[in-house]
Parts: sequence; structure tokens; C-alpha cells
Amino acid sequence: MRNEESCLAYAKVNLHLAVGTPYADGYHPIESIFALVDVFDELTFSWEKRDKFSVEVFGLEAYCSKGSDTLTKAARLWYEASGFSLDLKIHCKKNIPVKAGMGGGSSDAASLLNILQRIAENYALSQEKLASVALQVGSDVPFFLSGYRIASVEGRGEKIRKLPPRKMDVLIVKPGSYAISTSAAYKAIDAKRADGFFVVQRGLQEIIDCFKKDSLLWNGMLYNDFQECTGYPEFYQTLESLAGGYEGFGSLTGSGSCWFFISEHQQGVQGLYNDIRDHFANDVELWHTHLVY
Repeated sequence: MRNEESCLAYAKVNLHLAVGTPYADGYHPIESIFALVDVFDELTFSWEKRDKFSVEVFGLEAYCSKGSDTLTKAARLWYEASGFSLDLKIHCKKNIPVKAGMGGGSSDAASLLNILQRIAENYALSQEKLASVALQVGSDVPFFLSGYRIASVEGRGEKIRKLPPRKMDVLIVKPGSYAISTSAAYKAIDAKRADGFFVVQRGLQEIIDCFKKDSLLWNGMLYNDFQECTGYPEFYQTLESLAGGYEGFGSLTGSGSCWFFISEHQQGVQGLYNDIRDHFANDVELWHTHLVY
């Protein structure tokens, strides 16, 4: 008998993102604040118990080659850890932009891991093994798996602390002419630092204390190390200039390419939406949404 279940996988923005010096294995530790936003992929899972494990993903053909997606990776790693065999088919309606710093692939993978854990029953992984699988899939996956709406995230992504929810509007801006790969972004930040460029580092607790204040006070405190390394400074400088007349905070999310503006004032976010649309016309995609709370 074949079973089916659907769910939504929400995107995130990084309200703050500091990138540390890489470990010996080349991985960069981070200090960040992740927040879910009301932009989501739509996932449908169908499965049937079988003697042999198989997984097939539909809907991502425009973004990657068959079998190279994060959902397939997550399913296979979970099976290797659990030994629970089933025939699994996944349909993904992609709404979260790709190569945008919004964690779409990681959110999809976390949703899948939650489904697999429920399906497996007695074969479900322990929390320790599940956490290990999540990190192998990607550093953002543990946050999405946590169920938290807003959290501080440290290290490789495994240190997660829940933060209080905020009711805030968010404007997300995606450039239409380019995307940014995460690996290229890390190479760019390493190269810039090798040339002597460094940003002011603040302690995470200081950042968390600031996050609890009005968003206008985040300016000059919260930051994203990648914003100086995108290779497209004029685009982001223009966005910052347009946002200057509104009460709120704007920044790059993740390693880009999306930029966001966040505020307690809905009308201000709508006003900036109109300004950016008028300035860039069809050269950007825009979402006026809100934090998930």
C-alpha cells in the first residue's frame, strides 16, 4: 500500500552572519541569527515499504541534474544510518529561489528527515544520529530540523539556541541577472581576507541583545560578512540607499544573492517595495512577506 503526505518547507534569512577563520578541514565556523520567513517550497512524499531502498525526486530538473539534489542526498544518508528500506518518491514545487542564501534545499531536506523519522517508527534514528545525518547533508539543516522560528546558530551549524519570535514584515529582493554559489562566496571571502580586509567582529551575545531591540537599532551592529564579497557591490549599495529613508534594517542573507529589508512597520516595507520595483523594474524579483511566528 502506497502512502502520501505533503508539507511546506519554509525559507530563512540571516539577520546576522559572521564568518570565522576556517578549521583545518577547510570548513568555516559561523555566528548567525536565522529567522524563518513566509516563503516556502511545497513538498509531497509518497512511499511504500520495499526490500530495497530507492528514491526519486521530481520538480528540480531545471536546477540540477537527476540525483544530485539535496533531497536525494538526505534520503540516502538517512537510509545508510537507519537501514530502513522503502521506495520513496518526492515531488517538489520550488518557490524558494535557488543560490539565494535562503536555505531552500536545506529546509526541504529537514522536512524529508522529519517525514522519514515518522515513517520508520522503531527504525527511526536516535537524536544523536539524526543530528549527525543533518550536518552531513548541510550546515543549515539542523536549524530547520529544530523547529525553531528564530535561533542563534554557531559553529558548523550544530549549536542552536531558540530566540523569542518577532512580528515583523520582510521584503526580499532577488537580482534577476545573477546567482551566487556558496562555495564561490567562501572562496571570495577568504581571498578578500588574505588581502587584509576584515570586518569588526562582535560577540554573539551582544548581537542577540541588539536583535531584541527595534530593527532600526540593528544598523551598525548586525552585519553579513559576505556582503562585501558578492562581486556586485553597486547593486547592493543601491538597495541600501533606497532603504535609507525607511525605519528598519537591510542586509544580504546567507552568501547571497538575495537581499532583505525587515521592519516592524508594514507600510514602510510596502513603500520600499514600490521604490525598488520602480527603480529596477523587471531586473529583480520581490516578495513582501513576514517572519513566521
